[in-house]
Amino acid sequence: MDLALVEDLLKKYKRKPLFDHEGLPFKLAISREQVKMIIPQREPVLYVDEISALDLKEGLISGRRYLDPKDPVFSGHFPDFPVYPGSYTIEMIGQLGLCLYYFVHNQTEIIASTAKPVALRATRILGAVFMQPLLPGKDILLLAKKLAYDGFLATAIGQAIVDGKVACVSIGEVAFL
Repeated sequence: MDLALVEDLLKKYKRKPLFDHEGLPFKLAISREQVKMIIPQREPVLYVDEISALDLKEGLISGRRYLDPKDPVFSGHFPDFPVYPGSYTIEMIGQLGLCLYYFVHNQTEIIASTAKPVALRATRILGAVFMQPLLPGKDILLLAKKLAYDGFLATAIGQAIVDGKVACVSIGEVAFL
């Protein structure tokens, strides 16, 4: 992906949501346990709690993550000012993007009972911008949008939104094995 385009997208979406998540055509209530059926991450690094809406045609998905104040990461990052790590935030956004690719690849709004996590490798973080900290006890709205998918490489842009404000926007790429 062209680096100038990456910079333009990061700049454009660091202040406004990628899309109106309430306007997505398919409302979902996909739980954390169901998310485990389609992506390989597990506790303690499974960072998508729920998938709430989807638009297959446009390649859009929304989800949620609650930042539990009891999460041990907050005791070390940082003891006097607990903040969710930026790398975890990028991972959170990336995991929602992986969920999106399950639905787009299979052209479905449901998770099949036979679904299995896809084998993949992260290849690049093309860019990320952090506008505000994610604090303990916050409910995070996650948004992701497909940018490119050729059956092997997939690129997505996503956001973590807290209290109605964009906290982070990132663009990442994965390779499906």
